[in-house]
Amino acid sequence: MSQENSSLQAQETATRGVVAGESKSASMLQPAPTNPQDQWLTSPFTLRTELKFDTRCENGKPFVVIEDPVRSKYFQVGLEEYDFISSLDGQKSASQIVEELGRLNENSVSSEQAVTICQWLVQSNLVISEALHTSKRLGNQANAIDKQKMMGWLNPISFKVSLFNPNQILSACQGAFSWLFSRWFLVLWLIIGGVAMNILFNRWDELGQASAGILSGNSWISLLVFWLVLKVIHEFAHGLACKKYGGEVPEAGVLFLLFTPMAFVNVTSMWRFSSRWQRIVVAAAGMYVELFISFVALIVWSRSDAMIADMAYNVFLMASITTILFNANPLMRFDGYFILSDLLNVPNLYPKGTRWFGDRCRALFFGTPKTTGLFASEEGTVARIYGTMAWFWKWSISVGLIIGASVMFDGAGLLLGIVGAVLWVGLPIFKQFTALFGANAQVPYSKRRTAISCLIVATGVACLFFVLKAPATKSAPAIVRFSDETVIRAATDGFVDEILVVSGQRVEKGQQLVRMHNDDLDTEINRMVADLETAMIQSRIHRQDGDLSLANVEMERVEGLKTQLSEKRAQRDALVICSPISGRVFQRNLPDISGSFVNRGDAVMSVAAQDTKELVVSVDQRDLESIKSNVGREVRVMLPGRPVFASSIERLDPRATDQATEPRLCANSGGPLPVKPNPNAQPGDDSEGSFVLLSPRFDAYVSLDRSVGSQIQAGQRCLVFFSATEQSLGSYFFLATSEWLKNKIELAVETTTM
Repeated sequence: MSQENSSLQAQETATRGVVAGESKSASMLQPAPTNPQDQWLTSPFTLRTELKFDTRCENGKPFVVIEDPVRSKYFQVGLEEYDFISSLDGQKSASQIVEELGRLNENSVSSEQAVTICQWLVQSNLVISEALHTSKRLGNQANAIDKQKMMGWLNPISFKVSLFNPNQILSACQGAFSWLFSRWFLVLWLIIGGVAMNILFNRWDELGQASAGILSGNSWISLLVFWLVLKVIHEFAHGLACKKYGGEVPEAGVLFLLFTPMAFVNVTSMWRFSSRWQRIVVAAAGMYVELFISFVALIVWSRSDAMIADMAYNVFLMASITTILFNANPLMRFDGYFILSDLLNVPNLYPKGTRWFGDRCRALFFGTPKTTGLFASEEGTVARIYGTMAWFWKWSISVGLIIGASVMFDGAGLLLGIVGAVLWVGLPIFKQFTALFGANAQVPYSKRRTAISCLIVATGVACLFFVLKAPATKSAPAIVRFSDETVIRAATDGFVDEILVVSGQRVEKGQQLVRMHNDDLDTEINRMVADLETAMIQSRIHRQDGDLSLANVEMERVEGLKTQLSEKRAQRDALVICSPISGRVFQRNLPDISGSFVNRGDAVMSVAAQDTKELVVSVDQRDLESIKSNVGREVRVMLPGRPVFASSIERLDPRATDQATEPRLCANSGGPLPVKPNPNAQPGDDSEGSFVLLSPRFDAYVSLDRSVGSQIQAGQRCLVFFSATEQSLGSYFFLATSEWLKNKIELAVETTTM
C-alpha cells in the first residue's frame, strides 16, 4: 500500500476546527457536560500568547487561521468567531464580550454560540482559565494522548515510528531540486507521460504477459527494494514542495501497515499557506514525481530486454499502480483526499462526513438527538455523500487488514487479527455502547426507538433464515470441448523433428502429423540386426558340424531377436505419428514442442470432429444435490456473444477432486476458479498439474446439438444456469461468504509460504 501522508492525517481534524465564514463548526458542537452553561459565560478566558493569527480570503469568504506553533496545529475560524476570540483578555467574561460585540455588530455571536466557542477553545488548548482548571485539563489531555499513542503501539497491524527531523536536509537540497516544480519540467512531464501512455495502449497485451512472473523466484526482493526507494522519493517530494512555499518539515519516519514499511513526513505547516493551490501542490508532489518515474520506467522497458526490462517493469508497477490505487484514492486519508478537500473547498471533509453519517445512524437506530451545524449549508450534499462512502470504505479496509493479518506467518498471524479486531472494531463499538447505555451515559436515547430497531434487526435476521429463499437458479463455470476428442500420444520416446500440421487444420485418417527421431533406437535396431545375422551364421555352422542341440539354441535366439527387432522397428515406425481419425487438430502452443523430447505416452495433440461438442461444468460441492436433481433436465447456457440457449445435463461424475479436469477454467489460465500451488508438484514443474483447485469440485457434462456445436469453438468459457434446491437466503449468503473467506485465507497462506 502506498504511504500514508500521516502528517496531513494526524493534523487535519485539528487544522480546520471552524468552518470559514460560519458561526458554528463540527468541533465546536461538542459541549463538555461537566460544566454548566452559565459557568462558561461567567468565566474569564485568556488566549495563549504564542498563538498566531492570519486573515485570509478564498472564494469571496474571509476567515482567520489560528496557528499553534508549539504543537504545530492550525485552526480555521470565521470572522464573527475571531472577533469574539480576539477579545478574550482574561479580564472580561464571555457574556460581557457578547454584550459589547452585540452593540457594535448585530451579526455577532450569540450567548449559545459563545458557550460552544469557549468549549471548543478549551478542548483545543488555545485558552487558559483558572476558573475552569484548564491546567488540570491539559494534564488530562496529555495523559489521553499518551494513552492513544500506547494503543497505537499495541496495534501490530498499523503503527508509526518517528525517526528524525529532515528540515535541514530538505533546506540543503531545495536549490538542487527546485526544477521539479518548474514549468519546463511540467512540460517535460506531459511529453514523457504522453509517450508512456502511447506505449501503454499499444503494448497492453505484452504488459499483461510480463506480469505473469512478477512474484516468481526472488523478484519480490527487488519489488520490496523498489517500493522502499520510491516511497522515500515520494515523501522527499512532499517535503521539497512544502519547503518551496515556506513551510517547515519537522518530522520524518516510517509507518508500518501489516509490517510493510511506508515512509512519512510531517508537512502540517502547509496549512499556513494562503493559497489552497499551494497546498494542493504539496499534497500532489509525491504522486507527481512517482508517476514521472513510472513513465520513464515504461519507456525503458519498451526499449530493453532481459534483466533491465524486468527491473524497469517492476519500477513501473510500483510507481504507477500503487500510487493510483492508494495515494490518489480520496476515500482514504492519503494525498488524494487532501487534494479533493481543497478542490471542493470543504475543510475537514472526512471528519465532517463520517461524523454526520455516524450521528444519523445513531439517531435512526437509537433515537439520539441529531447534531446540527456539523458543516456549512453549501457543504451539505458533498459532506453527506462523501461521509457515507468513506464510512463504508473505512470499515471494509479495516476488515480486509484484519483478515490479511490473520493469514500471515503460516496462520500464526491469527493473534494479530484478533488484536486488530479488538482495537479497530471492538473498542469503537464498546465506546459507542457505553456512551449510550453505560452507567455514566450522557447522550439521551429513545428506549422505544432502540426497541423498535432491535425488533427490526431480529425480524430481518429471521426473515433471512426462515422466510426469504435463495435464488431459484444458480450458475457454474463451464468450458466447451469435443465429445469424441482423441488424444494423440507418443508411442515411443523421441525428439520432435517436424510438425506437419497446425492447430485447427483439417486432417484425414492416416495423415502424418509429426515426425520424430530416436538415435538410441536406431543404434539398438542396427545392433540387433547384427546380432541376428551372427546368430543365424552360428546356427548354420553348428548344423554343418552336426551339433544339433547348439544349432537349436541359436535358432531360438534367432526367433527371439526377430521378435524384439520387429517390436523395435514398430517403435521406429511410430516415430511418425499419424491421425487415427478424420477431424481437426487442436493443441495449444503446438509449435513449441518442435525440437523437444517426448516420452512414450505423452500427449502430443488432439484430433476431433468439428461439430461434436459438449460442455464440462465445474460444480461446487455445495451445489451437488442441485446438480443431481438436474441430470436429464433442461439447463440454460450463456456463451459470450451468443443468445442464451437450452440444453440438458447428460451425466455427472460424483467424485470430487482438486485436480482441474479442464485447466482453462483455472485462474492461472484466465479462468474463474481459484487455484494454489500443488504441494506434491516437483520443483521447477511448470505443467498444468503444478496447480490444484482451492477446494474439490465435481464435473457434470452437458450435451450439445450438432447445430450448436458447429457454431461454437472448443475452449470457450461459458456459464451454465440450473435450478437450485430450496435454501434460505441467510444460509446461502453465510455459506457463500464462508467459502469465499476460506478460499482467500487459504490462498494467502499458500502465497506467504511459497
